[in-house]
Amino acid sequence: MKHSPCSRRRFISMTTAVIATGITPGIVLAKDFKPTAKQAEGPFFPKHKQIDTDADMTTVSGVSGKASGEVLLLKGRVLDSNGKAIANALIDIWQADKNGRYLHDDAPETSPLDQSFQYWAKIKTDEDGRYTVKTIKPGKYAAEQDWQRPPHIHFKIAKRGMRELTTQLYFANEPLNSKDKLYLETPADQRSSITVDVSNGEATFDIVLARV
Repeated sequence: MKHSPCSRRRFISMTTAVIATGITPGIVLAKDFKPTAKQAEGPFFPKHKQIDTDADMTTVSGVSGKASGEVLLLKGRVLDSNGKAIANALIDIWQADKNGRYLHDDAPETSPLDQSFQYWAKIKTDEDGRYTVKTIKPGKYAAEQDWQRPPHIHFKIAKRGMRELTTQLYFANEPLNSKDKLYLETPADQRSSITVDVSNGEATFDIVLARV
């Protein structure tokens, strides 16, 4: 079968782009590197002084026991719009516990805090732009009388030379997603960038930042 010059040039161009970005052919193409959708920070960024902010949110230093809930291993990469890995990006991750309670005085859910849950992690990507955090799937909570927020996890990513991104991660197939005001504010064609599938207790959340 003969290939047209146009097809051949397009293949060479795509191959060159893949080699330049270090991405394995067939896994992801340059056209997929669109900035991750923004989301509101929300009112519950941790304000309490917290000594333990490592990548294992299921335990707290000096406290016995494990956090209640469904354990989730969350991992991914932070990339720029060309697919280049961003090393040493600072990632703040905060969320509610199994019962939908935040570590915040104004949290709407009033159930007791889980003393074995960390609530907030502050980590950095490695040289390949990778990060891993062990946490639990958060619970839902009532934001307003007629609005119940689906399970979600907050992210804030910062790196010099890149636009700081604040967003929220959602879980696929959650019924409350289709009714959530913040999720629906994101254009339909961008929601996949903030929605993950969970399989065998693991999920991958790759984050793409725009350059300044």
